[in-house]
Formats: sequence, structure tokens, C-alpha cells
Amino acid sequence: MADTIEFDPGISELCDDFYSEVYVIENDIANMPQYPRKARYYSVTYKRILKTFLNNLAFYQGCLAWAYYIVNTHSECKLSGNPFNSYTEEQKSQYAPTAMVDFVTEYLEKFKSDLKYFHIKNVVFPENTNEILETYRSFLAENEGFINVHNVSEVKLPEKLKFIMPAEDIKAVIDKAIENKNLNLLLDIK
Repeated sequence: MADTIEFDPGISELCDDFYSEVYVIENDIANMPQYPRKARYYSVTYKRILKTFLNNLAFYQGCLAWAYYIVNTHSECKLSGNPFNSYTEEQKSQYAPTAMVDFVTEYLEKFKSDLKYFHIKNVVFPENTNEILETYRSFLAENEGFINVHNVSEVKLPEKLKFIMPAEDIKAVIDKAIENKNLNLLLDIK
């Protein structure tokens, strides 16, 4: 067994920027004067928001699953490639590890409300959406954004993080998602 393992197996490069996607669409809608124009625009663009939301949710699930995998199979290894360890003191002081997941969580409620307001039906979110968001937020908070995490043994898993799949099966799903460049496959990890 190797004495190091990657901090990120390759899923972060597949994650979309949720904030940017939402900002553009929300800004466009805010600048439209009439409800009918807003409704038509939203009926076309909500799928972009949904796609980006699901991509981010899958990324969070993938991060949790990868941590679960390495903690349970590589606990004695050093982590390689942790970008947060190279932060300067200024970057560390400005870093808010849960900011993005907090934004996604808060925006989800607005998104659901907007779907109703603009009469968009039949949008189904994964059953465990809130659980993934809450667990990922806890994960980031408990590990203080991974700024001082150098070894797998230092990674803290939230108490409520449980998977019924064996660790090797989890890794196989992660590998398949990376190979297919499709983070949504990570939502199948149970």
C-alpha cells in the first residue's frame, strides 16, 4: 500500500460553479420588467440551475464518499495535493469553508419557491438532498476547511455519515464518475 493518497481523486475539476450560474440567471430575471417575460425566461433557464445544483450535490456526496473510503482503507497514509495547506495567512483568515454549501442550501429554498411561482412542475430532487447538504456542511466545519489536514488520520467524519456500500464499491463508483466525467453518478452511492 502506498504511503500517500490523493486529497482529491479528480472530482473537483468536474464541479460546476453554482454561484456564477445562479448569479447570471437571477440578474437577468431581476432586470426583466414583465412577469410573462420572466416566466418564459425562467422556464428555459431553470434546467441550467437544476443541472448545476445536482452537479454540486453530487460533488458534495463524492467528497463525503472519498473521505469515507480513505479513512476506512488508507488511515495511515499522508494526503497529497491538499490545496488548503498552501494557503497564506491572509487566505486562511478570509477562508469561510462552509460558505458555498451554505449558499447552495439557502438558494435551494428560493429555487423551490421560484419553481412554484413560475409554475414549473415535476422537478424532483434526490430524496437525500438535505441530508447530503447537512452532512457536507458538518464535514467542512469539523475539519475546519482542511487547512491543517496533512494525514488521512486527521480527517474527521461526521457522526451521521453512513454508507451501506462497502468502501471498495464506493471507490468503484467514484472511479466510474471520473472516467465518464459525470459527477451525477456519485448520487448513486448509498
